[in-house]
Amino acid sequence: MERYAKGFRSFGSFLVLLHLIVFFLPLTERTQEGYTTLRWSQYQYVKAMFSKSLPFVGERAVPVTGTQIVFILCCMVLPLVLALAAGVWGIVGSPRQWGSSVLILVISIVYIVSVGSLDILWPDAQQAQVYERGIACTGSIVISVCSAVMAVMALVSTPKKVKKVQQKIPQVQEIKQQQAEARYNIMMSGEKDQRPADQEPGISKGSHGMMVGLTGIYAGAQIPMPDGEFIGLGRQNTNHLIFEGQPKVSRDHCKIKWDASNEKYIIWDYSSTGSFANGSHDCLPQNLELALEPGTVIAIGDDTNTFRLG
Repeated sequence: MERYAKGFRSFGSFLVLLHLIVFFLPLTERTQEGYTTLRWSQYQYVKAMFSKSLPFVGERAVPVTGTQIVFILCCMVLPLVLALAAGVWGIVGSPRQWGSSVLILVISIVYIVSVGSLDILWPDAQQAQVYERGIACTGSIVISVCSAVMAVMALVSTPKKVKKVQQKIPQVQEIKQQQAEARYNIMMSGEKDQRPADQEPGISKGSHGMMVGLTGIYAGAQIPMPDGEFIGLGRQNTNHLIFEGQPKVSRDHCKIKWDASNEKYIIWDYSSTGSFANGSHDCLPQNLELALEPGTVIAIGDDTNTFRLG
C-alpha cells in the first residue's frame, strides 16, 4: 500500500506544480468588435496590484479595490506558493506522510472557487465589450480536479501510522522474552538444542534452522525454524515477527524458511525498502525465492534490524 500511496501522491504533486505554468497563461479575455482581443494572466494581475490599478489598457484606468486585492492575494498568490510547497513536499516526502495530500486538496478547492468568482476582477464592460474566462481557467479546473483525485487516493492508500515501541532499559529483557516465546508463536516448545558441543553457537543443521537477532528489537533472540515452514517478517501483525515502529520495514516485508534437504535458507522478499545480505548496499532480488548460505547476515530494510541465518 505504501508504494501506491507514494505513487498517487507523487503524481498529484506533479500535477499541482503545473499551476506554476497556468500562472502565466491568459486568465481573462476582453473582446470588443473592431478591436484586438486583450488577455491578462494571473501574473499581470499580481503585478498590477502593486500599481493599484487593474491591468486593463484603454481609454481609462481602473483602480483596484480592497476586495480585489484580497482576492488576488488569497486566490492567486497564496495558492501558488502552497502549490510549490505541496508539490515539492509530495515528491520528496516519505510514503507515510499525508500533509501534502491535504494541502493539495485545499489548493484545488481554492483554485476552483477562484475560477468561479473571477468576475470580481472585471470592471463594468463598456459598449460592445465582453469579458470572458481564458484558457488558464480551464487549466486550473482540470489540474485541480485531477490532483484532488490523486490526493484522495493517496490518503486512502496511506497505511496508518504505528506507535513506536518504547524500549525502556528495565524492560529490554522482558520484551525480548515476549517476542521470542509468547507473542510470535514460532518457538518449538519442549525441544532442546541438539547441537554437538563443538558446533558454533547459533548454527543449526538438520531438520531445523535458526535465526539469531543481531541488532534491533530482536537483538539476542534465537528463533528456531522448522524445515520447510516460512516465517513472515513485517510491521503488520499477521506476520510471525512483527516490527512495530520500524519505518524501514514494510507492512509485509519478506518470508524466510530453512530447507534442510539442501541446507540452505530460502528468502522471498516483497518489500518496498529491500533486504540486504552481508552488508551489501544492493538489495536482494525481489518477488522470487533466493537461496542463502548458513551464516548469512540479513538486514531488514536497513541495518537497524539484522539477523544471522544459523
